[in-house]
Amino acid sequence: MKKLLAIALLSLLPFYALAEEAKTDAPAQESAIVVAAPTPPPPATRLWEMDAAESSITFHGKQMGKDFNGSILQFTPQIYFDPAQLDQSKVTVELDLQTIEAGDSERNKNLLSPDWLNILEFPTARFETASIKKTDASTYIADATLTIHGMIQELEFPFTIDFAGEGKGKYSGKDKAVMTGAVTLDRSKFQLGQGDWADPSVIANEIPVEVKVTAYSAKPQ
Repeated sequence: MKKLLAIALLSLLPFYALAEEAKTDAPAQESAIVVAAPTPPPPATRLWEMDAAESSITFHGKQMGKDFNGSILQFTPQIYFDPAQLDQSKVTVELDLQTIEAGDSERNKNLLSPDWLNILEFPTARFETASIKKTDASTYIADATLTIHGMIQELEFPFTIDFAGEGKGKYSGKDKAVMTGAVTLDRSKFQLGQGDWADPSVIANEIPVEVKVTAYSAKPQ
């Protein structure tokens, strides 16, 4: 019996040797390491702080042939801008769509509903410039993207800037600038207004938007 057991063990030795050789030849399994992408540095140009009391985003619509006006009451821009460093200039704006005001309580309720902004899923909109170019002494065009209702659209945003002297009060000693711009959006491209609302004779597709931003920046050293 012992002899048979020894023979069996000897017969298994070649297979054991092959298994050990396979372990040696197999490449070592490296543990996966996920490295978070570094946060990009801010643009190397002037940072401007918006004065919310002197800034606004307004829009105009037409419902059943009648004009109405609205606004977004709260929005937060991050403004890096210098006309001498347009390659470094960049603007992003987060818009709080829950603060939309369209002049009528029922209209406000509809705008926040799933048929329109679907505020529970998409509470904010985002504007972000890709590049800014100068077209005249005080006029510019920004190539930008606008994200609303989960839909991203490219657009050109023309604007003017008036460097309006120095600030006062809490902005004392800082340079003042006033930006004004306007663009017309097509609501259908953002899938705003579903069902019966999709008919442009009920709500016009074209939504003119006007933007004014008053901002201040520390004087260059």
